[in-house]
Amino acid sequence: MGAPGTRPEDPNDPLVQRAATIGNRIVMGPGEPAISEWAAAGLQLPDLNEMQRYRLKRIQERLAVEDVAGVLLFDPLNQMYATNSPNMQMWFTHNHARWAFVATDGPLILFDYQACEFLSAHNPLIDEVRPTTTFTYFPAGTRVDERAAKFAAEIADLVRTHGGGNNRLAIDVIPPAGSSALVAEGLVLTDGMAVMERARAVKGPDEIAAMRCSIEATRISCLKMFDAMEPGMTEQALWAVLWAEMLARGGEWMECRLLVSGPRTNPWFQECSSRVIENGDFVAFDTDLIGAYGMMTDISRTWICGEAAPTAQQRHVHELAVEQVTRNIDLLTPGRTFHELAHEAWMPPVDEYRHYSCLYHGVGQCDEWPDIKFPEDWDAGGYDGVLEAGMVLTVESYVGPYAGGQGIKLENQVLVTDDGPENLSPWSLDLDSFHTL
Repeated sequence: MGAPGTRPEDPNDPLVQRAATIGNRIVMGPGEPAISEWAAAGLQLPDLNEMQRYRLKRIQERLAVEDVAGVLLFDPLNQMYATNSPNMQMWFTHNHARWAFVATDGPLILFDYQACEFLSAHNPLIDEVRPTTTFTYFPAGTRVDERAAKFAAEIADLVRTHGGGNNRLAIDVIPPAGSSALVAEGLVLTDGMAVMERARAVKGPDEIAAMRCSIEATRISCLKMFDAMEPGMTEQALWAVLWAEMLARGGEWMECRLLVSGPRTNPWFQECSSRVIENGDFVAFDTDLIGAYGMMTDISRTWICGEAAPTAQQRHVHELAVEQVTRNIDLLTPGRTFHELAHEAWMPPVDEYRHYSCLYHGVGQCDEWPDIKFPEDWDAGGYDGVLEAGMVLTVESYVGPYAGGQGIKLENQVLVTDDGPENLSPWSLDLDSFHTL
């Protein structure tokens, strides 16, 4: 079926059939140069079908724990986890015109944008693709309530058909008109983001294989950026190198613009600008990169630009940041609680240095649960939990002197294993080099 006012796509159309198979980027894979680079690094490619089976099983197990009939997913990253079928992901973050329904004991149904049904043909676990009844103001205008009621009736029918009498439905994010219409249908709404964050937390073997590929592609892209860096170029021009290289290797997007230089490195969270990088400047960046196979690489490095030797102040903050990352990686072992992580981690004095917003956070398709606070913030916002093998966390450090001077940002991505932490990004932390170890 097509959307109202459009000609329905014929599934037998040869162009549609081609797009649903060899033309689909997931089936084709990230391509060159990534494939050859991964082979040179000795990396194994993920089995995407096995990865999808693992993910769907994780979701349905969490749904059973939460005692809900199913989950309705509007967040594009949650949709990607459930379906392995990306489609205009950034656009759908602000245009709610695509969603997926996963029954606890029943089908996976994708509601896709008009004329996009073929995009999920590579996934045999998707039982059905239906057109969406969009109900936000951009497509619906003054008919929001009417279209929201139609949307809700369709979802309520799925819950009644597959829920076994359970009227509880988990939802991650949804516009108010949609949630109100679902409640009017007699459904009880619960927190779907909690379901998905916990499902996504422990990675399966193929997810780890996909993440290794994403990280290697990011390493090479960062090396290209390192080689391009020179005094006289702007922050934006340097950041554009990383964008171009990661896209060429099957990457999706970067969530932030966190590359800064010189005096703009302190405080952190200033974003990439037209400032010209000078000889001897710190250049600090955080990739926040959704890479190949939709897996995130979230690492930070700080380099020194040009031929100038680091100053004593630069060397000192660098040494502090390296010590923080190095020591805190060792704490990532199965069975350790989040409270222990927060209170046993090492950090430079918080009354002398600005720090990052957290000590550790989970990472998978994006920044994910958990978010490990500083001990000073524990009472106000900390929460407990336990590390499990298969979780991946980043170890954060930002050191920016309150007294002034340049700041430094470092971050590594670490896999929790039964044999201890494995640093997935063991690249040089030096100020004037960038090579794999």
